[in-house]
Amino acid sequence: MEKKPLRNFGLFSESEYKGKTLEEATKYAEEGGFVTRIVELEGDVKMLDMSVRGDRINFRVRNGLITDAFGG
Repeated sequence: MEKKPLRNFGLFSESEYKGKTLEEATKYAEEGGFVTRIVELEGDVKMLDMSVRGDRINFRVRNGLITDAFGG
């Protein structure tokens, strides 16, 4: 699969994702060339590795909506 170039040269704002459903946010991120990871789901913090990626957006999800989005 060919890798898409990152939307806006890899720069994004939390406001692009905050308030969207997980499905909407994931689709939007992937269309922009990003990969996603859920770091917290309904208050349950996920065990993560220490890897850092410039093309990844991490999501915190509460009640099915994105409450926080950050790079890494």
